[in-house]
Formats: sequence, structure tokens, C-alpha cells
Amino acid sequence: MKNKLVFVLFLMMLTAPAITFLFLKDYIDSENHENRVFAEKPQFSIEALPSFPQQFDDWFNDYLPYKNQLVMANTMKNDFLGVGTTAMEYMTGSMVIKGKDNWLFYNAEKQQSFNDYLCNNLYEEAELAEIAEGYVKLQKKLKELGIELVVFYAANKEQIYPEYMPSSIVPVGTYSRTDQLVDYMHANTDIPTLYTKEALLKEKEKGQLFYKYDTHWNNLGGFVGGQLLNEYFHGEYVSLDDVSYKVVSTDVSGDLASILSMGNIYNDDTEWEVTGYKEDVTVKAGMDGDDFVFTSDAKDKRKLLMYRDSFGYALMGIAKDYAQVRISRNTDAFAAYCKEMQPDILVLEM
Repeated sequence: MKNKLVFVLFLMMLTAPAITFLFLKDYIDSENHENRVFAEKPQFSIEALPSFPQQFDDWFNDYLPYKNQLVMANTMKNDFLGVGTTAMEYMTGSMVIKGKDNWLFYNAEKQQSFNDYLCNNLYEEAELAEIAEGYVKLQKKLKELGIELVVFYAANKEQIYPEYMPSSIVPVGTYSRTDQLVDYMHANTDIPTLYTKEALLKEKEKGQLFYKYDTHWNNLGGFVGGQLLNEYFHGEYVSLDDVSYKVVSTDVSGDLASILSMGNIYNDDTEWEVTGYKEDVTVKAGMDGDDFVFTSDAKDKRKLLMYRDSFGYALMGIAKDYAQVRISRNTDAFAAYCKEMQPDILVLEM
């Protein structure tokens, strides 16, 4: 009788999370915060048998009942013990690296940003040549349309704030693949290639340029990045010393905190607003689908089309520098935009 009772209790412990989760999932945090598509439930078949165990394991881990609550509990446990991300956790695929003073850094498996910080993923010469050739071909086609191409690389957070990285994670060098690619573009093409790393490192003492709990730069960092374009096109660079900026919020969280299910706890970061920059310029802002569209009475009457990644949100301040600006991620409409908008400048922000 005692053995049966133990078995029943053990069975209840195994099944209770799955059963209760069915009733509670709509009332607790069960969203996907990982910036990726969760695995699909695999269909069993004899043909798929070799890959089925791994596919099932991926699906099960993605849809584990109370997954977000377990992740939060583990993070809180580490906070209590004063434990950051270890080198082993990094190597085994932790999506978020927890650094000093609770600074968070992105470590997605298919992204190269973290390996770029480690300097362990340099390009082969043939890879550099292939990338540059693609840009040169694009430049040639754009020139035929009267469009100037500018390539713009936004440095990643860990490159600007390495002092907040865990002491257990040490780069193997100081020359990254982005450094390598930018140098190659400068030496082997005439395509203007801008890289924000040095400017951000120079300006970081004047204010926090990246969000503490997010992957991205904030409005101050974006302003610094926009000034590289301003310097290239207009010969002037406006430093953070030459503008004003004010706090607009002190309860900011971020995408990395959400991945850890800690958005309600890691939420004491600051949002900044830049003021005092070209206040005589009037900007009209609008949306065209998911595109940000700006018109202004800027002195530069040229039209600028920017293709952005997620770092592009903080670059909206460039709207004061050009008469027309469209900031887009709609690659399907690229040819149509070049024909209809007839931009003078195309910026590829990466």
C-alpha cells in the first residue's frame, strides 16, 4: 500500500505542471520572448526517426510548461548568489549573458555579434572578397540610377562596454571580424563605409549610450551614430557636448530582460531624449506601412533612403539633416523605392 501511494504521488508530481498549465497559461506570462520562432512539433515517421529525438527535444524545451517562470526563478537564484554568466553557460548556448552590475548582453546562436567580441571568427580572404564584390555590384547598379551607396556598421554593445562583461569570458584578441571587414572595404573599394565603434568609445564617458537590459543603443548612442552620416555628408560632427539631453523615463527594461522573464524586475534603466540639435529645422513625421517617413526644411535638399536593422530605431534624428528620409526594412520594395522615390543616397545600416 505504501509503495502504491508513493507511486501515485510521484505520478502526480510529474503530471501536475502540464495539467495545471493548461488552465493557467492564459493568466501568466507564457509568451515567446526569445526573438526567434519556436520549434514545430515533429511528426513521427520511420523516415524521420534519426532526427526525431532532437526535434522532439527542441519542441519540448520550447513549450515546457512554466518555462518563463522557471527561467525567472533561475535568474533570481543567480542574483541572490551573486552569480553571473559563466564561460560554460556561454559555451552551452545561453541566449543572454549576464555581466557585471546586471548588464545584459545578447548571445544568439545564429548571430555573430558575441563571437565578434571574442575575436574568434575572423573572415577568410575569400569571404572578404565575396562580401566586397557584392557591395561593388550594388554600388554600380545604384550609380546608374544616380544613387550614392553608403555602408553603415553599428557597433554592438559588448564592443563599447566590455568592462561590464563577465570576467570569465575573455576575448582571444582585439581585432574583430567587423574591424577586419571595414578595413578591407576601405582598402579594396571606394564605397563609403562608416563604423560607429570609435565614435561611441569616445563619447561613452558623456552618457550611457546603450540600454542596460536591451541589445540596442539608446537615443544617445543613435545620435552619435547619426553624426557619422552628418560628418560624411556635411563635414560637421556634433558631439554630445554640443547638445542637451534629458531623462524622460527611469523605469526602462528591455528585450534581454524579457528573454530572462525578468522584465518586471530589471526595469530601472534610463531613457534619454536629445534636444538642442538643429532646432530651426521643422520635421514632419509619418508612417507608410512599417516604414518611417520624414520630410523637413533641412538645408540639404537630398532624399535619403535607409535600410535598417533593429538598431535603426534610434537613428530617426537624421530626419533633421535631409529634406526627405525613408527608413525601411521592406526589402521586397527595394527596387520600387529606388524607382519611385529616386533617392540621392542609400544607406545600408547593419
